[in-house]
Amino acid sequence: MIDWVDCFLPFTHTKPIAGGGLVHLDDKGEVSFEKLKFKEVRASHETGLMVVTYTGAQNADDSYPFLKVSGNPVKLFQGHNLWGSNDLHGYVIELYHFLCKTFNVTPTAMDYQLVQQGAVRLLRVDINETFHLDSRPECLAWIRAAENSARMKRRGRGEMKGSTLYFGKNSEHWSTKIYCKGQEIRDTGISKKQPAIFGLPQPQLWADRALRIEHVLRSKWLKLQNLDLVANWGDNMVSDVYRELLQKLEFAETMTIAPAALDDLPGALRGAYALWKEGHDLRQVYSPRTFYRYRSKLLEHGIDISIQQQGKPDNVVPLVRILEAVPVGVPDWAVGTSLYFEPRKFA
Repeated sequence: MIDWVDCFLPFTHTKPIAGGGLVHLDDKGEVSFEKLKFKEVRASHETGLMVVTYTGAQNADDSYPFLKVSGNPVKLFQGHNLWGSNDLHGYVIELYHFLCKTFNVTPTAMDYQLVQQGAVRLLRVDINETFHLDSRPECLAWIRAAENSARMKRRGRGEMKGSTLYFGKNSEHWSTKIYCKGQEIRDTGISKKQPAIFGLPQPQLWADRALRIEHVLRSKWLKLQNLDLVANWGDNMVSDVYRELLQKLEFAETMTIAPAALDDLPGALRGAYALWKEGHDLRQVYSPRTFYRYRSKLLEHGIDISIQQQGKPDNVVPLVRILEAVPVGVPDWAVGTSLYFEPRKFA
């Protein structure tokens, strides 16, 4: 799905649209440059989009031909971004109509034609897919395991911040992040950031199972790939680009996911558990006193380290079992309701 768009939208208007401005004075107190600030516009869900007049170009009649737009069109139109569409061009057209109505601007024939043709310059596009696991704790455990077992070609190991795993976070070209959608909506606040699903248990349960892998595509990469124009994004382009970048994510042959019940255990007990799962006889590893102390603590979690394990641990996950599965789409119960906004097909 499309999760973010920055673009220069053809949008002829006579007065600057901005949320204020900045004036820079030199050491003599004279104005060296001025800059307009973004203005937030809101839809019916009270979710916002940032816009500002692009002052780098003007028409012969002193009107401004472009509006710089930055934000999440999915969240703007449906009040949440648990799911959405891959129709980048459709979202851009919908944004154009929404902004014309918001600012009471009559579309010019030229602007309308440019938008319809996809002659819209892209500065950033975020795309993602969702994979369902059994629960939020399992999603978080998968991400922690990936922190130690995964690497991205030309990006190396991931960097964990909070519960999100980043690859190439500060790259000027593209980056990838992996997170649990259920955890994210809790951390950021459902009522403010996802108002359309606030108080609805079914979407929140859906989000708790959602392992999301997202690619942030920035202007340099878009230009190199000839994808900096909306018109160049064909019907399957979002899926093709997504899979191409996802294939750069490499895992060790196996990666071990720790049970959620062990999350709060001290490091020493986690180490003992890991050795036990690998088949070691912990009586040969620890002193009797330490062994029975650890056994007592782990029995509280239903784990008896006095019974030696045989063979491969049952919590070892084949390298990309989850990611080889088909990503989950829009749930059937959301289609045809206000919980799913599908861009219209304009002639």
